[in-house]
Amino acid sequence: MDETKNKSKGISIAIILLVIVIGFGFVIGLTQVTDNLNSKEKSEISYFTFDEQGNVLGYSGTKTDIVIPETYSFAKTSEKVEMASSSIYGLIERAKTLNIKNYTIKDETGNYTDDFGNTYYQEKYVLTYEKREVIEGDDYIVSGISNHIFQNNNNIKSITMPDTITHIDSCAFMGCSNLKTVKLSSNLERLENSVFFNCINLKEITLPETLTYIGPQCFQYCNTLTEITIPSGVNYISDMSFSNCNNLRKVTFNGPITQIASEGFANCRSLTEINLPSSLERIENRAFYNCRSMNNVILPSSIIYIGNQAFYNCTGMTDITINAINIPEIEYNCFSNAYIQNIYVLDELYDTYLGYGNWSNYAGKIRRISEKI
Repeated sequence: MDETKNKSKGISIAIILLVIVIGFGFVIGLTQVTDNLNSKEKSEISYFTFDEQGNVLGYSGTKTDIVIPETYSFAKTSEKVEMASSSIYGLIERAKTLNIKNYTIKDETGNYTDDFGNTYYQEKYVLTYEKREVIEGDDYIVSGISNHIFQNNNNIKSITMPDTITHIDSCAFMGCSNLKTVKLSSNLERLENSVFFNCINLKEITLPETLTYIGPQCFQYCNTLTEITIPSGVNYISDMSFSNCNNLRKVTFNGPITQIASEGFANCRSLTEINLPSSLERIENRAFYNCRSMNNVILPSSIIYIGNQAFYNCTGMTDITINAINIPEIEYNCFSNAYIQNIYVLDELYDTYLGYGNWSNYAGKIRRISEKI
């Protein structure tokens, strides 16, 4: 009897152990399947929208550190997507922004009934197009970032771009208030209007030597930015490109800049170190307006024009040296409210300066360069 009981007990234990093992294996298998599904669902590339020309058109993720993929592919199957608006023109503009070329717009304007049985009139248009899901692959190479893609995305702290990107369009990162670090493509050629406008925590950024254009307001209100080096391929500073960068202290020009446009560095109140290149010809209106820390500025021999209020309220600037071989044209208030005591000019042009155009307003401060201590 006891032996039979022991056998039965042994069999029961074995069955229980077998059930536990099978159950445990099932849980592991289920976990792996779930993880695989979650991994697929959360594939980072699925948060991006691209067109067939290599442009990033959208991002719907919430990550703080974003790495833009270098390549991508589209799924073979497509799905129908609809967008509704009360403005047909708004839909057309939206399609243009998303680079949607093949679409239809249906006018569904008319009377509608709400949940309470009330009838109302609504102007409504519905745009329909076929969309293919973005997947991992190498059928397309990422070459650009389109307008407004990450605008006002306050989750972003860092951006890493592949070296295949050559252009970043207007307002792409505008208002990303928590963006601190950016790794640009080493082959970047163009930064359009307001790309980093109001990125108040962007402290440093390295512009590649391939860059040829920095658009208006590109870095305006980047209050934490402390220094910037302009690559050799850029030949002029656009309107307000670096204005209101309150902590910008140092600007280095690696190339033949010919023009600093209106308000290019206006209100950069901490700017103390700037090496104006020997190629510079024009300093436009309010270019260095309210740059209170600038001092002892040296203008190159190539300078031909200084605009209205170009150095207005530059209260730290007591001396300015002008090496121009021909007397530059100036607006009458280009040095207004600056505390300039000495304007040093070439000895051979000294007498001419005293009675030449708006320079006569500063006759009492004009000195021969040989008098400079």
